[in-house]
Order: sequence, then C-alpha cells, then structure tokens
Amino acid sequence: MRRKTSSLERYMLFFGRQYPLNFAFLMRIDKAFDEARARTVLESLAKRHPALFAHQEYTEGKQMDMVSEEPAPVLLSHDTAAESASLSREAFMLSHMSRKFDPFTGPLFSLDWRKADQGAELCFVFQHGVADGIAATWIIHDFLRVYSGAAASLPSCAEMPILYDVLLDEVRDELLTRPEPDWKKEEPPAPEPFDMPPYTVPDFYLRLFTLESDGTSRLAAMAREAGLTVNSYLGALILKAAADIFGPDEGYERTIQCPVDFRQYLKEDYRTLAGTYNGIVKVKVDCTLPVEEMALRIRDGIRESRAGMKDVEEYFHFRDSFDDVPDPESLMMSFGPDPMDYDFSFSNLGRTIVTASYNDLDVREFFGPVFTAVNGETVIGLNTTNGVLRMSLIFDKSIEKAAKFRVLGDRIEALFAEIVQQIS
Repeated sequence: MRRKTSSLERYMLFFGRQYPLNFAFLMRIDKAFDEARARTVLESLAKRHPALFAHQEYTEGKQMDMVSEEPAPVLLSHDTAAESASLSREAFMLSHMSRKFDPFTGPLFSLDWRKADQGAELCFVFQHGVADGIAATWIIHDFLRVYSGAAASLPSCAEMPILYDVLLDEVRDELLTRPEPDWKKEEPPAPEPFDMPPYTVPDFYLRLFTLESDGTSRLAAMAREAGLTVNSYLGALILKAAADIFGPDEGYERTIQCPVDFRQYLKEDYRTLAGTYNGIVKVKVDCTLPVEEMALRIRDGIRESRAGMKDVEEYFHFRDSFDDVPDPESLMMSFGPDPMDYDFSFSNLGRTIVTASYNDLDVREFFGPVFTAVNGETVIGLNTTNGVLRMSLIFDKSIEKAAKFRVLGDRIEALFAEIVQQIS
C-alpha cells in the first residue's frame, strides 16, 4: 500500500528526526503480560492502522510517499532494567517516550512493558505525525480487545487516510472556496545545503496526578452547577493557579492553548483510524475574573476559533504546500520556532473508549496523552477513563520558568485535594 505523505506528516516526521515529537500512554493491567501474543496482535493491527507501521520513501523531485508492507515491523520490548531499578512510573515513561523513530524504516509506534506486582505496566508511544491522542485511544482499545481474545473488527481493506482526502464532501467543497493565505502565495526560497541537527532529547520534568472517581464526579458536578463543561472549568482553575504564580511579574492576562478535534469534519468510516486529525486554538483570558467567568471566556474563545470551520481552514491550505517545492527539507530548515505565546497546552481527551475490563483482563490505570514538551513548551495532558481523571504535567527542566511550573504542579495537587474535601 502506498500513498503520498501529507505536508503535515512530512513536517512532523522531519522535525521528529531532530527532537522527539511523540506522545505516550501508560497503562497498568492486572495480569502477566504475554509478549509473544502481543507481537501477534500488533502485527494484526497493521491491517487497521497501517500508518503506524509504515515507512517513508523519496520519490521524483524529492517528494515522499508513505508505504505499508507486510510483514509489519514491530517495536516491542520487555524493559527488564526498569524492573530491576524499580523506576517510578514517570521515569519509566520518560525512558521510552523520547524514542527516535526512523521514518525511513518504520514503525512509528512502540510498546514497552515491565512487570508490576502480579500484572504489568505498558508504555505505548506514538510519533505525532501519524496519530493524535484520540486515534491512540482507539488503537489501544483495539489492541486490548484482540489481546484478550475478543473478536477483531478489522476492515477487509486497510487504508491510510489523509485528513484532506477524507473530509466530508460538503466541508471540502466549502474550504476550496476560501481564499489562500498570504504565506502560501510567497515563492519558496532557493534550496540550500544543510546538515541535519543531531537528535536532542530535553531533560524532562514529568508529574502524574489522579482524581479518583468520587473526586471526578464532584468536579463534573461543580462544572455542571456553573453551566460549564469540565474542560473549560478545569482549564480555568489551572490557568487561575498559573496566573497566581506568573501574574505578579508578567501580568494577569494569560493564554491557554487547546487542541481541537477535526473528526466532526471527516467521513464516518475514517474517524477511528490512525491519523492526526486535530489542530490547536489559543484563548487569552483575564485571570482577575472569577473562575466561572474565566471558564466562560475559554469556552466562548474555543467556539469562536472554530466557528465557520476556521480551525481546520489553515490546515487545509497547508495540504499541498510542499508539492512544487524542489527541496521541502531545505524549506523546513528555514522555518523559525513557533512563538511561545501561551502558558501551557491543555490537551484533554475527555472520556476515552478504553473500558475497565477486556474479558478477564482488568485495566487498573491509564495515563495520557503525555507529550514530549519541546521548544520551551509546557503541556498538561489528561483523560477520564472509567470515571477516573488522570493528568500529567511535563516541561523541559532547562526552561527559564521551570521552578514556577514545579509550583504549578503543587497547586494542581492541592486543587485536586480541595475537590475531594468537598465530598461530604
């Protein structure tokens, strides 16, 4: 199976050769892990999510194709060192989530595991160019179903969809009428020779948090009483805490970045397959306002950013940006870093499809998505699975505000404790 590598994929895979552009999930299961069975399952998943197991090949004029072949390559390993060293959950994740994936050999996904009490901990790592957090939960769900002996719902013909090609017809037709942005009208610079920078992994700080089911229910009730979603309400609580830390020196207008899901624009058959179908929006908020007002500003800001398909429009325009470029890699090397004009990225998957049990296999913990926070970014990732909210905070220890973001972690822990104290 072969198809053109999309501009977004090519961008993510190119810079993923210089630093980790990955994200991870950590899962604890209650049974011993059968690596041989898992390998067979992963090979079968290539029939449903082939992009994860594909590799890239140059074609004419330094264009690029994504190619999926059988047998699918699999990265699966038993981390005995993590067992003997009794690494923390955070250290176990960090030891694998910065993996350098080779786009020219594949795969772009890995699974590492270690024994944990009578069960095991599994660390699923995805290159962000071929999957987003929602796609990852479907893949993990598929893995657990097949691993536990449940019937597999694999399509008879695997596909590697590209966002732009599987949009609803009416969405694509409308986006084609939109004027192209000025940046797309510029002539690309002449290709220049360059040396690929060495692969560099930041020294990450990672902290995990859990709000058990009673606390999660209380948080949902608090948001509901205010007429808000949990995403906006919890985002406002954490942004308020960040403003208390950063505001005295930097001001109290703070910015939150939120990923937004594009699946509502896709044809139904493609919404659960591996791919990157999301974008980002940013919302500025006056953090001197009450939390409820802040949450309203976040909610309304996200809605405004998405109105009229503005959220997906720029990504659509990017779809063919490298088609007539003689050397896309040289062009990408000329790109400057994105401005760090937000406090943190708040990546909330909401309720996931992962269930509490798969036949006789029980899922005890499920953290993620945990993103590699590169280029000075700070990322808060969270999901709610089986009634429990789990969250992560990650950043590069070398950034100027590292000490203050550690304090933010303490504030999040205290915030969760306050929510639990209200249960009575």
